[in-house]
Amino acid sequence: MDARTLSLLAIAATLGFVSTPGLAKPADGEDQRSSRHARIVERFDTNGDGVIDDSEKPAIRKARKERRGKRHGQRHQRILKQFDTNGDGQLDEQERAAARESRRAKMLKHFDANGDGVLDRDERKTARKARRHRNRGHRQDRQHRQRRAVPGTEA
Repeated sequence: MDARTLSLLAIAATLGFVSTPGLAKPADGEDQRSSRHARIVERFDTNGDGVIDDSEKPAIRKARKERRGKRHGQRHQRILKQFDTNGDGQLDEQERAAARESRRAKMLKHFDANGDGVLDRDERKTARKARRHRNRGHRQDRQHRQRRAVPGTEA
């Protein structure tokens, strides 16, 4: 081999070594994802092979659906309690309109910086950012509760 080929091989080997995934520092959130994955495997890997296979996925889907249903049900009950004025267990059009108006008023109160009664582009951007931040906080709280519920993963 000539010197040029050896140089290219040396550079390629160096680049390959530097970019090896096992040696690189995990990206933000990657540790959380791997920790979450480990908890899922621990909980749902019924055959003990360390991998979630197709026969184990329905149990994960069922648990996820139940968790979502429970959260949705709690939220729905709060809304009914506040806006179901006739007590029939459902929101009619007037009650839905009142719920929408209440939400709109709350959004304006918190995010209408210039007080014009309308959220402009920057105010909507701020509201979206606050919602993402709030949702991230809920997600982190939920992850913390899940870690406490799985033995050996207490924070």
